Amino acid sequence: MAQQRFNLVWDRPFLPDAKTHVSLFDGSKDPLHVVASGHGAGEVSALSDLLAALRETHESAGAIAYVSAEFAALTAQVREQAPGQIGRYSR
Repeated sequence: MAQQRFNLVWDRPFLPDAKTHVSLFDGSKDPLHVVASGHGAGEVSALSDLLAALRETHESAGAIAYVSAEFAALTAQVREQAPGQIGRYSR
């Protein structure tokens, strides 16, 4: 089985009003390499910030495609939840 090249690492806050942080790691580099990071009021805004950072720094198409797919999957999950249940979920 092939190892996935990219991986997201989340730092979800426990304190009220603290921002969610997400970093994209490139597993093809040794030592492990942080490609970019994003932060925001929640998971959707943190991923959106990460995607903007990747585009601004002209990162690889593979990195942008990976984060775009994760963003699409996350926003689809948020839309599928009933109103009032939007928030944390397990992946």
